Amino acid sequence: MLKLNIEQGVYKISFHKTKRVNTLIAELLREELTRLVSVPGRDVVLSLEGINFIDSSGFNAILNIVSQADKMGSRFRISNVSQETYELLNLMKINFVFEINPVTSKTLSRVM
Repeated sequence: MLKLNIEQGVYKISFHKTKRVNTLIAELLREELTRLVSVPGRDVVLSLEGINFIDSSGFNAILNIVSQADKMGSRFRISNVSQETYELLNLMKINFVFEINPVTSKTLSRVM
């Protein structure tokens, strides 16, 4: 469900064979990414490529990861956000909480 690649010291997480971040995978996401961001100074990027829906448990998991990263002094970013997912972030009024990588052909941006 989750794939990890480490490129030039950046921990890149992506989803495999899923289009939704919901209750079924939110806890796994929270556990795995909390473990990664718990190392001070670590740079972690969560790619939302292919994700077109996030439910409240998915948002809660991501907010928990953001909080843990802040506490530990690590960096957490989100990349490859689809239009649908960005609209959900905007609707929930939490699009300003996440650091979202700059615009590419597949990404919308809100860099903090």
